[in-house]
Amino acid sequence: MYAEVYHFVPMDLAPNRIRELRMAKPGKWSQQKLADLIGVSKVTISELESGKMQFTQDYMRRIAAALDCAPADLLPVTENPEALSLEERRLINQLRAANEEQREQVHKVADVIAPFTGPETTGDQLLPRKRA
Repeated sequence: MYAEVYHFVPMDLAPNRIRELRMAKPGKWSQQKLADLIGVSKVTISELESGKMQFTQDYMRRIAAALDCAPADLLPVTENPEALSLEERRLINQLRAANEEQREQVHKVADVIAPFTGPETTGDQLLPRKRA
């Protein structure tokens, strides 16, 4: 009798966030599903996730499109500290799906619960962060 033992790299040590974002999709996408969507083999996805294969810009673009995220979101948090968490991405998607009146209500609630204290804004443009 034998059992397969799987060792998963902790997310904070992973070479990228492909697995994390793939597993966050409804139904927890398999490596095979992602592979089929971008036209590669399951082995390629496995090797990209584990860092055994070079994660090129071409792979980043194709995988990001399939996972509906920005290519930079696939980088580990240490290389992209501004990356959105899955919860933040969910909130942004909900806000984008809302109509103008609903968005206004969300902003009012957010201003009461957690007033925005980030970088100053002008219109839709974020001003550069002030460096200490």
